Amino acid sequence: MFELFELILTSPNGAYIFAGFQNTLYAVIIATDCDECGFNDLGKLLLGGVIAAILAGVVISIMLRRLKEKASASTEFVSIMSHDRKP
Repeated sequence: MFELFELILTSPNGAYIFAGFQNTLYAVIIATDCDECGFNDLGKLLLGGVIAAILAGVVISIMLRRLKEKASASTEFVSIMSHDRKP
């Protein structure tokens, strides 16, 4: 997994996307910079982000599971073996 990430970052397109992401992150940090924001506020934001990510993952996995159940109901298993063979 790390090797794939390294290959993506070393490619020209990956480096361009990462640089854009880094610049966007810096802009967000500068835009949201406030003196009265403490560590506790950032901890609450981090906890909220983790909870939101977990909920999004659960919802997406449930939706994919339901789509797979609907897709498997429409297709049936077809065997290439003959049932009327005599041993």
